[in-house]
Amino acid sequence: MASRTMHPDAASTVPDDGGGIMSATLRATTVGVLALVSLHAFEALALTTVMPTIARDLDGASLYAMAFTATLASGLVSIVWSGNLADRRGPRPPLLLGLALFAAGLVVAGLAPSMGVLVAARVVQGLGAGMTSTALYVLVTRVYPQRLHTAILAGFSAAWVVPSIAGPFVAGLITQTIGWRWVFGLALVVLVVAAVLLGRILAGLRQEVVEVPWRTRSIAASVALAVAVLALNGAADRLDPLGITVGVLALVVVALTLLPLTPRGTLRAARGLPSDIALRALAFAAFSGAEVYLPRLLTERDGLSPSLAGVALTITGVTWFVGSWVQGRWDRRFEIGRTAAVSLAAITLSLLGLAVSVALGAPTWVVIALFPAVGLGIGTLYPRVTAQALARSAPGEQGFVSSALQIGDSSGAATAIAVSAIVFAGAGSAVPGAYAVVFAVMAVPALIGWALAHRVRGGTAPSPDLG
Repeated sequence: MASRTMHPDAASTVPDDGGGIMSATLRATTVGVLALVSLHAFEALALTTVMPTIARDLDGASLYAMAFTATLASGLVSIVWSGNLADRRGPRPPLLLGLALFAAGLVVAGLAPSMGVLVAARVVQGLGAGMTSTALYVLVTRVYPQRLHTAILAGFSAAWVVPSIAGPFVAGLITQTIGWRWVFGLALVVLVVAAVLLGRILAGLRQEVVEVPWRTRSIAASVALAVAVLALNGAADRLDPLGITVGVLALVVVALTLLPLTPRGTLRAARGLPSDIALRALAFAAFSGAEVYLPRLLTERDGLSPSLAGVALTITGVTWFVGSWVQGRWDRRFEIGRTAAVSLAAITLSLLGLAVSVALGAPTWVVIALFPAVGLGIGTLYPRVTAQALARSAPGEQGFVSSALQIGDSSGAATAIAVSAIVFAGAGSAVPGAYAVVFAVMAVPALIGWALAHRVRGGTAPSPDLG
């Protein structure tokens, strides 16, 4: 396909009445979609807050990073499958299957007798999260007119606000009172509510089978990518010649398997769609690799309770929303290349400032105040490059582009978390030195993104390799 410009009339299945995302024709869809996004937000923020307690109670400190990476790794497989299935059957089947898998993972995690079982449950959760997240992006292109894409994607960030404000504190409070297992129970309740709301729109998303081939090469590559990410994480447990060799080989496999899973040129951030995906991945990698260690730092170094340690994540969620809200409301006032550069510079400088502050033993309030700037940067970047990427996708490629966006995020985050685990172990897990090194290393992908930010301006993308 020579062109990647998406034609709104071909993509949208709902007549454009000229209203916004809460117009009469779109209100039910918007509420259901944002409810599901809120579920993902609560689960992610709550688990980041209470995972130090879970690892301690289940005697699983060595699997701390794996509890996050396993979810992202399994999601890599379901993201690709979901995108392919959505191109063939529409977003309805992957949404339904994703909700069922996510629910099963929550139940097993809540009953987990050991850290190993909890990690296995997180694998199932990742499969469900990957299915639903990709399906939601396809739903956006099928249901909303192109003029509303930035607004609804900013709404995705807005859906993180309440979970960001209440999620970490509530999760910490539940952990301190009735136990961390009930955090998974509360997430299950949120899932049921989201499923009920989505039930109103799922019937209208039925679609006859479209002659889009199964991308077996891409699905196989996603499995190899997931295994490589897990192997990279496992290398953190043994920093000997064998472990280092495994880690290096895993990084090579990660790079090679991304080739059939993303548009050609993504690894070098070529102009057009590849740069959109690459910048999102770099920003989310920097954010994720640092985020999982922030509550652990605040509980180990400063002795904060889980609920208080979650305050930094709460504020970060709000600043993420503020950045997205500004872009969703006034995106045409800000040139996208400059927006991307400023956003990634903010992430880079904030993480470097965090590293220096921790190394110098700065007070707790300084640490908590610095990380929200990372959220503001990524919140500003996300809706712009995502809307631009979706606008480049032709109707028959919406699932592929949606999955490529998610693959970039998940593989970047999983690799960053694995690298942070290796760095943390290599620094001897010392407090606060190891944490300072982790934050400094996580600034690197954001710095690379800043150097490449100008490439998101215009340009056309070559036809993707669909496998």
